[in-house]
Amino acid sequence: MAKSKVPLCASVSVVIVNFNSAGYLASCVSSLLNPLYEEIELVVVDNASTDGSVAKMSAAFPDVCVVRNRVNLGYAAAVNTGIALTKGEFIVIMNPDTLVEGRWLDPLLSAASRYPRGAFFQPKLLLMSDRQVLNSAGNMIHIAGFGLCRGIGTLDSRSFQPESEICFASGACTFIRREALREIGPVEELFLAYGEDEDWGWRASMMGWQSIYVPSSQIFHNWRPTLRPGKFHLLEFGRLLSVLKNYSGRTLLLLTPLLILVESSVLLYAARNGLLREKIQSYVSLILIRRDLSTRRQRVQEGRIVSDRILMGKFVKQIQHPYVGRRIRVVNRLVSSMWAVVANSI
Repeated sequence: MAKSKVPLCASVSVVIVNFNSAGYLASCVSSLLNPLYEEIELVVVDNASTDGSVAKMSAAFPDVCVVRNRVNLGYAAAVNTGIALTKGEFIVIMNPDTLVEGRWLDPLLSAASRYPRGAFFQPKLLLMSDRQVLNSAGNMIHIAGFGLCRGIGTLDSRSFQPESEICFASGACTFIRREALREIGPVEELFLAYGEDEDWGWRASMMGWQSIYVPSSQIFHNWRPTLRPGKFHLLEFGRLLSVLKNYSGRTLLLLTPLLILVESSVLLYAARNGLLREKIQSYVSLILIRRDLSTRRQRVQEGRIVSDRILMGKFVKQIQHPYVGRRIRVVNRLVSSMWAVVANSI
């Protein structure tokens, strides 16, 4: 017996940003073209790929809308390009190395109806290579600006089943209320890649919007625990960019000793792992955009309605991630102690 199509209670658009993802893009699009959701609007924005990924996908699915950028605009700018072309009441931003199955949209639409101040919603992300292992059960923000995936690299368990508020939704798959973007604004294009999803969620919370983890929707992602030099540079650049832009001046002043401790620890980690050049380059990149950073910072601070004290009550103070080793326990203890000293003054 054929399955009946599920009518959407709201229009949904999906934006995929592609860059040399020939091994994944066509499969991702195929999974999205589910007869259960025939009304979905799908847009692929290609950042000047050279691997034939778009040609392969278009040959299999000629009706899919494709935007071909002549140069690589960066992930954030490509996302904004795609969103501007869509019409849906809700927008899904997806990585090309993801797969969806079955009625994946239903729980997200349901959550959106139950959380009227929900701007961003994230499904449970499981590894494509082992569907019992988590990639992200919702993302959290560390007080030093690190974006952390809950449960990353661990077996899925009951502790990650409750629907809950998180700090930000993973860019691998983010379900977005378009209405919220009119207030929050687009993705910050100072981010070339990595960190833009954290910044988006951080800004949303500053304006009274929520990010919600919806585990009843499951997505499969081809995440791997490798830290390439280029990625490390972009991660550190993005972390510091968000910290300098989103914290108030008073908070930055109070956090200075803590941030110096964390920076020293990151520099030591970088030196031990052959990444010192990339870490220093993150500082250089920030200096080069200092004027744009100042302008963006002023705009963000003028638009906030929620204090750092409230926001940081939701931030985490411990780091647990496959990239770091046992030495992080010492840093975690020191950070917790230093935070306890200033927490009541924020």
